[in-house]
Amino acid sequence: MSAEFPGALVPRAPLADAVYERLRDDIVRDVLADGSNLNQVQLAERYGVSRIPVREALRRLQAEQLVKATPYHQYVVSKPTGKQILELVDIRMALEDLALEKAAPLTDARLEELQGLNEQMRSSHGEEFLALDRQFHQLIAGPDRMVAEMIADLRARIHMHLTTMVSEEPGRSTATDEHERLLAALAGGDMVRARLIMREHVTTSRDFIVRRLEAAGRSPQ
Repeated sequence: MSAEFPGALVPRAPLADAVYERLRDDIVRDVLADGSNLNQVQLAERYGVSRIPVREALRRLQAEQLVKATPYHQYVVSKPTGKQILELVDIRMALEDLALEKAAPLTDARLEELQGLNEQMRSSHGEEFLALDRQFHQLIAGPDRMVAEMIADLRARIHMHLTTMVSEEPGRSTATDEHERLLAALAGGDMVRARLIMREHVTTSRDFIVRRLEAAGRSPQ
């Protein structure tokens, strides 16, 4: 095989990855609504690429069940049902608990970093707040662990619900107060209490999402 072939393939994967990230982000943030038709030509123009990386991105999103293919090979946005959304939250709760169960004791430096992030969250809002929150939970789970990556993926799938939850100050202060309690338990080496607080923390999100789904007429049952 000619040496030129491997080099020719290098740009393709990163480009497909970039389109996948942009398209996925547009779906989970509700820029592209449930049921939207995804025309490959229009998407290529939207993201300034050819149809090849768009097609690869759509296939990946289909595997994640965020889009589905119709009999005529057209793709449409297919977001989780209310019941599936709550299942995702429950899975996240189990993974956050697993992360704490298997976690090594946090160092003083890591605890200080987490406290700093939580203080930053108290004076932030919107996407900045959620980015800091995501970083906080990744550090708790362990940034180099697979469970942290899985938790981040689950958070992305329910992103629009989290955005609504922290759009008002009461939701943000509740989250940071719960973080403070969690850090106090971790600093004291009380992992049983830390796991309990984490479950309560995720349950707060779950309860909010249930109310939001019911208000929108989307029964979570």
